[in-house]
Amino acid sequence: MNNTDPTSFKSILAGVKRLRDQQTGAKENTLNNAPIEEKQQQQQQQQQSTIDNHNNSNTKVINTFNQQRTPLPADQKNNKTIYETNTNDNNKKFKRKTVLINTTQRENPLLDHLKNTTWRYISSTPTHKIFYDYLIKGRSVLFLTLSYHKLYTDYISRRMGPLSSNNDNILLFVIDDNSMRSEQALTEITKLCMFNGFTLLVAFSFEQAAKYIEYLNI
Repeated sequence: MNNTDPTSFKSILAGVKRLRDQQTGAKENTLNNAPIEEKQQQQQQQQQSTIDNHNNSNTKVINTFNQQRTPLPADQKNNKTIYETNTNDNNKKFKRKTVLINTTQRENPLLDHLKNTTWRYISSTPTHKIFYDYLIKGRSVLFLTLSYHKLYTDYISRRMGPLSSNNDNILLFVIDDNSMRSEQALTEITKLCMFNGFTLLVAFSFEQAAKYIEYLNI
């Protein structure tokens, strides 16, 4: 033990002190640098948030008011509804202001009083059956007189059948017989209209019936 060089212990102690000093300095540097690193991270996060908000603000939001719509055809812009129907003149298009009259109505005295509206005949084809007597602005109209109903009581119910799926139909009923049975027949016709989705218009002359058609086509 007496042979031990004391200078060696001093050198060792000095070395240990240097190591401790170095470790202490490293810890202090770490503690001093930590707030700076955290601050830099916060700044980076704020910058990224600003970029994200900017990108989101440039994203187009589609809603009811700015969504793109297909332009309407010129006919719809001008509120001119045109429909196409099979006729015997090469399937031309007619404006809805024109009353279409089934050719089965050619001998109807009503047509002699139909003067203040435009109308034309239309007939069924092998591929297109026409069930209405008159077509007024898309509404199907059937025509019936009281005298004919007395002869063929089931006629009008058969005519209503193909049109009963649509509740916008009209029955134009002309009372051309003033006998006592008129009231009973009118009651029957009213029930048929109710159960088949028809609006009943009662006229007491062919001239009045023509006025109804002109009024419906205004």
